[in-house]
Amino acid sequence: MPKDPLAFFSWFFRQQEGWGLTMYEQDWMCTEYDEVEALQTNLTLGDMWLEGMATGVERSNRTQQYCMPYPNDVLSAAAYQSVTNARATGDYFHTNRFTVHDNWAIGSTSLFYWAIGILPFKDGFYSSTNKQVGGQTVGPEQNPDRECLMATLSGAMVGPMDGIGLLNKTRLMTSCRSDGYVLKPDKPVSTSDACFLGEDATPETCYIYTTYSDAHSAGRIHYVYNNANESMSDNVIDSGGERFVTYNWYTKDIAPLEKQNYFAPGYENHVYVIVAPIIADSWAFVGDPTKYVTAATLRFRSVEISAAYLTAEVMGMKDERVNVCAVKTGNMKLVCKSIVFASAGLETVTLP
Repeated sequence: MPKDPLAFFSWFFRQQEGWGLTMYEQDWMCTEYDEVEALQTNLTLGDMWLEGMATGVERSNRTQQYCMPYPNDVLSAAAYQSVTNARATGDYFHTNRFTVHDNWAIGSTSLFYWAIGILPFKDGFYSSTNKQVGGQTVGPEQNPDRECLMATLSGAMVGPMDGIGLLNKTRLMTSCRSDGYVLKPDKPVSTSDACFLGEDATPETCYIYTTYSDAHSAGRIHYVYNNANESMSDNVIDSGGERFVTYNWYTKDIAPLEKQNYFAPGYENHVYVIVAPIIADSWAFVGDPTKYVTAATLRFRSVEISAAYLTAEVMGMKDERVNVCAVKTGNMKLVCKSIVFASAGLETVTLP
């Protein structure tokens, strides 16, 4: 623990010039606080430590992640622009038939983090079911799709940590554009209000998570994850009197949103559903169903809908294939158009 944190970190971050370092992670924050006696007896040193670190990071034009922080650390981060995210889970250990680790479950922590403007980072994970070699946990990971999905919905970085030749490229590319930019929702996924409602509510073990993308005139596209239950009641999505269409991401089934819907789970036995409002009594915009966040605003810069047609302005990279899909609500059929970008930029796609 430096006696003068501001002086130390101002010096420290000058040592990494030329490394390509863009983000600094401060790990073991709870242990450092517990085991440095001066932090238990000096009223100001803890604040000086966090402020000196954040100031040094900002002066070096980098950003910062908190790892294993106490709530007081996270609250302090609200004052520092350089602190963009904090880890929202325990250390990653794969789940197998003998052990259960809920280190994918970021929804409740996300409520706290997002309220003060930082992103909940889901720890690194294995993207495949391959047995890994040389790591802290060897696998195989039984639910790699859930791991990748939660990392994507977190709004923070997506951190696959498979060994060389063991990564599942197809699964990882479901999270991002072809250039690696993450197609994320407009806010981090969090525990649904439904988990707090009713006398028997158990939000600490309720894994019904929601987030969304605002798709201009296509309305708010909701993403709903349910880990343990195939049903979804209307209190998961506040309809506000609107009519919605549901698209089961795994089974591709389409149905109107009712007071109670039942969805078949995917191959890892969880449910992931896109819920889109019906616009102009004609269309429900889905986006690109080959991605976890189908209607990401990084991909779809604008969407305009009339009774006759739907027009989307789409961002893509050179040689990237992008699907533009919407449900035609008259017959509840998915209508899609696929385009391949000749060069990076914007293309306009119209569904008749």
